[in-house]
Amino acid sequence: MIHELRILPSLAIARFGSAPTPMDNYDAVVDPAEPLGYRTLRPAETLEVDVGSGEIVRAFVPDALSFTENGAVRPVAPFLEAWALVGDEGLTGGGRLEPLTTALLEEEGASAGDLRWQVQLANLKVMRRTGNAADAVRADSGEFSDHVRRALDGTCVNFVRGRTIGFGHVQYIRPTASHPEIRLRFTPAAGRIYGPTRSPFPNAPVPDPNVSEAVYDAQRGGWDGYRDVGGPQDTAPGEIYAGRRVGDNQISSGYLDDGCDGVVRVSLELGGRTLRALGRVGAGPPAYAPDALPIRTVADELEQALFGPTVDPAEATFERVEEIVRRAFETVRLLNTGFHNEDWGWAGGAPFMASSLVDPIAVENLHQSLLVALRSGTAPWFGDVLRDHDAAGDRTFRGRRRMPAMMRGADGQLLTLTRRQVALIRALAQGPLFESEEPES
Repeated sequence: MIHELRILPSLAIARFGSAPTPMDNYDAVVDPAEPLGYRTLRPAETLEVDVGSGEIVRAFVPDALSFTENGAVRPVAPFLEAWALVGDEGLTGGGRLEPLTTALLEEEGASAGDLRWQVQLANLKVMRRTGNAADAVRADSGEFSDHVRRALDGTCVNFVRGRTIGFGHVQYIRPTASHPEIRLRFTPAAGRIYGPTRSPFPNAPVPDPNVSEAVYDAQRGGWDGYRDVGGPQDTAPGEIYAGRRVGDNQISSGYLDDGCDGVVRVSLELGGRTLRALGRVGAGPPAYAPDALPIRTVADELEQALFGPTVDPAEATFERVEEIVRRAFETVRLLNTGFHNEDWGWAGGAPFMASSLVDPIAVENLHQSLLVALRSGTAPWFGDVLRDHDAAGDRTFRGRRRMPAMMRGADGQLLTLTRRQVALIRALAQGPLFESEEPES
């Protein structure tokens, strides 16, 4: 018996692209012999969907990877799969999760056509600023059970009548004998900019060449010409929207984009029961450094939210700490370290350290030495040089030199790792790896 439904992954991130063919799958692999080298992008199994029929027509591993097609970026279009909790009641009772397939549905006297999907997406960034619900951009697929590709067009009260922002499209994949799994695909928008019905700059051309379409009715809404006035709608740092400076104020140009996030719902009627599951999707810019990972990610935030800021010492493995060090180096490798070492406004003071120490080769040697020290058990000092979460505002000379250095968070303060990341590093530094193996006398 099917007890419950799940959507996996529970959170899927799509990436903009205007090319017609979605990006192929790949793995970013670390070379053990060169742990700080660029990750190798290794092609992985990819599913090709026929848009007309909704069927998967082949599964293949590409010979090579290409992130563009005829000069256009290929979008990352994730699949969301329906899974079922089957067996004894609940996971604790011996139940198990397995992919929901046509065969499993048939055992329950159901078919793929009995599932109902619904996708609801929104871009609330303007409403977040103005506080006006009429500035919310929303798209709703409505319930569907067929395999037709559905456009997700975002509408807004303050748009010009009949104009929308496309958030991409979704398609319920038609199961086949070769691919009987139940799945939905979300393909994001192209990553375009939209604007107001009047040019945001004096004497600028109309229509605005920066936008693909003027959708926002500047006579109706207040986003065109908006400025932060102080209050809960402001962000930290503030004024992070496109505009022009007028005195001490940033005046909004009235731009919008086709970024969005939202929910995917699926339901199934079985024997008088209604089983439901929910997943989440979001869309954002392409990964312009696909062979690297940021030092602090959404996954790190979710892990801390789920499991708390402290760790069991058994969780603090060398592999996990090495990955944090690797991501730190991959992040700083993307920076102009010489420029960021200088006083550039937010740091407040002299350079972080001597210029010879922030040379790219010197930075790589530093992280390489740290990995060697970790492996050999001679780096208990590592945990002491990290910046704690409550020291992000410490702009003293010593505070600015703590790791990770020369980086800042979204709040404009000095960057810190999550408390859980710091706990992993410190637990390893204090654990058996760094204890003497000599027997006590």
